[in-house]
Amino acid sequence: MNDTRIAKLKEKIKEAEAESVVLFSQKDIFYFTQVDAEGVLVVTLQDVKLFVSPLYYEQSVKALESNVVLSMHGLEDVKKYLKKEGVHSIAIDLVHSTAGQYLIFADEFEVKDFSNVTLLLRMIKDKEEIKSIKRAAFTARNAFMKVFPYIKIGMSEKEIADDLTYQIRKAGAQKESFETIVAAGENAAYPHHIPTDKKVQNGEFLMIDFGVLLDGYNSDNTFTFLMGDRDPDMKHYFNAVFYAQLYATEMIIPGVTKVKEIEERARKELKKYNLDEYFIHSLGHGVGLDVHEFPYINLKNDMIVQPGMIFTIEPGIYMPGKLGIRLENMILVKENDVEVIAFTPLMEAI
Repeated sequence: MNDTRIAKLKEKIKEAEAESVVLFSQKDIFYFTQVDAEGVLVVTLQDVKLFVSPLYYEQSVKALESNVVLSMHGLEDVKKYLKKEGVHSIAIDLVHSTAGQYLIFADEFEVKDFSNVTLLLRMIKDKEEIKSIKRAAFTARNAFMKVFPYIKIGMSEKEIADDLTYQIRKAGAQKESFETIVAAGENAAYPHHIPTDKKVQNGEFLMIDFGVLLDGYNSDNTFTFLMGDRDPDMKHYFNAVFYAQLYATEMIIPGVTKVKEIEERARKELKKYNLDEYFIHSLGHGVGLDVHEFPYINLKNDMIVQPGMIFTIEPGIYMPGKLGIRLENMILVKENDVEVIAFTPLMEAI
């Protein structure tokens, strides 16, 4: 159990004017207890209990001992425990809980809104989390570097994806963070393209988006390459995205820059090339226990960038029937600057 994180959670319970919090998310359970189990985590101001089924009981007891409750009746067991402890008010994340989860407690307890509170706690990574995310990122990079020298014109998207998946597993990852995206030519105009038998052609872009899950934490990167002959128009498109990413990264000042200003800077650069209309998604997202989590880098987010945040910067342009380009780096915000995690020296302006 992580006592420091539990202590922060208890402070948030007090701020919500509740006596307890009930957490259903498996990622939240792992964050606070280091136990990867489905169940219900109940934290009062005095105690911590993890309610699990027989499927997860033995592994949970090894880590948490008496803090584990074998639950045969699900949320009814949680209710009995809370009543026994004299709890009258509980906090629940109403955004990420089901109606059924809410209703089973609402008739007997005063329910306080705890929406997004744990996600905001998880947004600022501690040293151990940063170490784990870097391990995932370096594992992903090393796997990619095994594949990169053998990528050539005539290979299919599926071949490249399968080779990368093999190297990711061989490098020691638990699995991919998500299904690897390999998209060539006009297929790259679809941001979430599923690899096909299409072969890479001379003079077209090849986009590869991949990540690694290791020690419970994720990585996420995207590279785009211009294969073979370099047409001037294609170089123009690539450089627009390259500089949008570069300048959006360089302008970040921890404790000063607003999240929305990062995307504004990327869009400003793309507009110089008259390509901003082809940028159809937000600039990035946090990465951690989830591959997409807080903070979300978009034009609506007024949050100030803080040390400990890890997020992607991934500008892209997508021209249906023609091409797609996306470049994605993971950024660690430090006290006075930012660091590109597991920087890969393959990308340069062309």
